[in-house]
Amino acid sequence: MWVGFLVMTLGAAVITAVGWYAWLGKLPRQHLAGIRTPYTMANDEQWYATHKYGAPYLIFGGVATLAMSLAVLPFAIAGVLPDAFAAAVLLASAFVILIAALCSWFFGVKTAKSHLGQ
Repeated sequence: MWVGFLVMTLGAAVITAVGWYAWLGKLPRQHLAGIRTPYTMANDEQWYATHKYGAPYLIFGGVATLAMSLAVLPFAIAGVLPDAFAAAVLLASAFVILIAALCSWFFGVKTAKSHLGQ
């Protein structure tokens, strides 16, 4: 079960880094990471605006999941966690990341459209 927590920890770190780069305006428009919708891929102005406004949600979700994963990882490695508890924490972590990504997309696009006058 500790492998799941290790993967979740690394994934949360990547999500946090992507959010941070997006917030700083250093995440270039590409097809690998970020909010990739027809709206955001249309031009750089829309890409950067969407990521500027959506990044705080992604950072918050990434940091929350990273903290949750790091808090439980040593116990998972030691093998002292009940399987049901470990599964529940992993499921909760995945849910937090999913909600953060959806909020980042929804509120990022919505706010960017209103600020860009579209």
